[in-house]
Amino acid sequence: MENNKNNIVNLKQKLAEAEKKARLKDLKHKSYSSEEVSDIQRSLLDLMQEITGEKHFIGKEKDIFAGEPFNQTMHRNLDLLTRINYLTTAEESFLFRVQAYLEFKSNVIICREDKFKKKRKNVIEDEYELPKAATVSEIAEMIGKSRQKTSVIMNSLKEKEILLNPEGAGQIIENGRTVSPRTWIVNPYIMICAPRKNNVQLDKLTMRLFQHSLKNLKDQDGKKVNLPARFF
Repeated sequence: MENNKNNIVNLKQKLAEAEKKARLKDLKHKSYSSEEVSDIQRSLLDLMQEITGEKHFIGKEKDIFAGEPFNQTMHRNLDLLTRINYLTTAEESFLFRVQAYLEFKSNVIICREDKFKKKRKNVIEDEYELPKAATVSEIAEMIGKSRQKTSVIMNSLKEKEILLNPEGAGQIIENGRTVSPRTWIVNPYIMICAPRKNNVQLDKLTMRLFQHSLKNLKDQDGKKVNLPARFF
């Protein structure tokens, strides 16, 4: 008699376990709307509170890339420039090295200290500090090249419409000279430091500056070629 009772208990446990696995399998393969997911989450939280007497919350595992700055390269555009030998090896090396210092959403080359400065919590709008645009000398130091070589490469990239350096208002002291401030910006048609999901979340001024760039490209035979990807 005792053995029969134990067998019945074991059978019930196995059936319950089998039913649980079947339900989990159904949950895994069924598609749910956001409302259905929310209802399931509330039910689970209510059940947990009923069991433990404590309130619980559902959280997601932190994305390992969350908050980590990175750029996106326009592969088809870069492929075209490679096929027509538009960039020299020195220019390609410069772009590879400088991409670590692009400002988010503007593509401005900023100083290393400002690029990797930790954000302070609870910073109010009046305390906002504008990241410093890097000068040629600072860029040269950042990428490990001499100022002279860096200047030559940057001016060449400017002629090729890969870089722009619009002149700002006012006067600053640079290398002992009084000059107008200049900001160096990388063409977002080549690489972009901004989200691109669904729509381009890039600074509108940057888009206006490069809107008509790279429209006169020619291959080795002098034939006009078009940039494959134009998103603004």
